[in-house]
Amino acid sequence: MYLVTGATGNVGSEVASQLLERGGQVRAFTRHPEKLGTWSKRADVVKGDFQNPDTLARAMEGVDAVFLMSQGPDVESFRQIVQAIKAAGGNRVVFLSSILAGEPEYEIGRMHLAKEEAIREAGLNGKFLRATGFMTNSYQWIETIQEQGKVFNALGDAKFPPIAGEDIAAVAIRALTDPKLSGEVFELTGGELISVRDEVKILGKILGRELQCIDIPVEVAVQNMVRSGLPQKMAEAVGQSLGSLRNGRSAVVLNTVEKVTGRAPITYETWARKHAAQFASTLAHSG
Repeated sequence: MYLVTGATGNVGSEVASQLLERGGQVRAFTRHPEKLGTWSKRADVVKGDFQNPDTLARAMEGVDAVFLMSQGPDVESFRQIVQAIKAAGGNRVVFLSSILAGEPEYEIGRMHLAKEEAIREAGLNGKFLRATGFMTNSYQWIETIQEQGKVFNALGDAKFPPIAGEDIAAVAIRALTDPKLSGEVFELTGGELISVRDEVKILGKILGRELQCIDIPVEVAVQNMVRSGLPQKMAEAVGQSLGSLRNGRSAVVLNTVEKVTGRAPITYETWARKHAAQFASTLAHSG
């Protein structure tokens, strides 16, 4: 049995779905079972909260390994979650970290590194998936595409290797199901360097619509994040990482996905075509 946290999200749902496709037993631990995908009918669903030890203890019964998400910016609360998993008999944990954990001069890097350390300090058998930016970040553009036919870009011409949730999940599943997988830290990128402008052009082609890519300063992007509900500290941390990308950090493609899974990572165009339904109302606006 594999416990999947964050199962309503873009990566956690892929982990659960792919595990089920492989014949694995999945238990989804979530506060919102109603938000789970259709795969949830084949999984064991436990409604609960990490702050409620009783629900976590129930979720951990018979579990071989845990897929663990970051659970927000609060490192101390995360430490308590890790200790609760250990107290409930957990041993193997696959944690979705950030590629910036290898560069703790960045706030997001420090946060994720501290969470990795919490797992190590608890004595758990941890595997750390340090992923670069997600292709699903494109979903943040849906509203402005629908309303204005525009994407607001804080990264300028910078190229980076975004990764599909499907690829993160495939690596996670290998780490969850293969105790012999060597290594502790897995730095994950997509297989191509691409800019936001490139992504917008690809999306426009798939949607059959001319889309504009409008450059904005990082500071404006941070203000927009705060207005959309992201805490100020977290928005500033994201802004710092955006600034690093603009300066060419992460313009490197790694082969970790292929080494672990045996196949090349999904391209952005392949991902966008697969998930075009997410932009369905955008298609309705096309001409």
